[in-house]
Amino acid sequence: VSTQSTGVTALHEPIPPPPHKDLVGNARWMVKFSNVSILATHSSFLDGYPFAQNKDVADGHFMEALSSGVPYVYASGMATIAKDFMKDPRVTMSYSAEFTHWCQDQGLDNDDPRCGKVMLSGEMEALTDSNEITWAKYGMFSRHPNTAHWPPSHGFTFYKLNIKNIFTLDYFGGATKHLNVTEYLDYKFQF
Repeated sequence: VSTQSTGVTALHEPIPPPPHKDLVGNARWMVKFSNVSILATHSSFLDGYPFAQNKDVADGHFMEALSSGVPYVYASGMATIAKDFMKDPRVTMSYSAEFTHWCQDQGLDNDDPRCGKVMLSGEMEALTDSNEITWAKYGMFSRHPNTAHWPPSHGFTFYKLNIKNIFTLDYFGGATKHLNVTEYLDYKFQF
């Protein structure tokens, strides 16, 4: 089997994840260094069913330690997923260390327990505070530059997840870890 370079490069995280026993650090690391999440909602068009979609996310600028731990998304009210969370703001955002390319670099499959996962559950909220909007723009437009040019006529708005529960798995032994939200939000990265 031969491979050819396609000229596509992935932006890899500038620091490795913390040791696996640092569950809070690993959860924050995945949120910080992932550019995409799987956003699951209560479907407004598939009565009674969940709906999930990959979504661009940002937690600050990728190459800086500054991070809030809060995922921000940029969505139009025309989008199915936004219609869902505007009707029922309860969502879960799922992350995998595979989204950062770390697992691939370590030769780990996404389903290997050492390839960490974190699921943040809570309620989506449209941003109204100008400082928070500035922070969301800074992260989103630096990570996903094309989003800055999406048509204003489509009513794009920044949203954040108000985290109520954090569930994580990052090693063998089962996913039995519900993290303390305050401890998670207070975590500080050290580059």
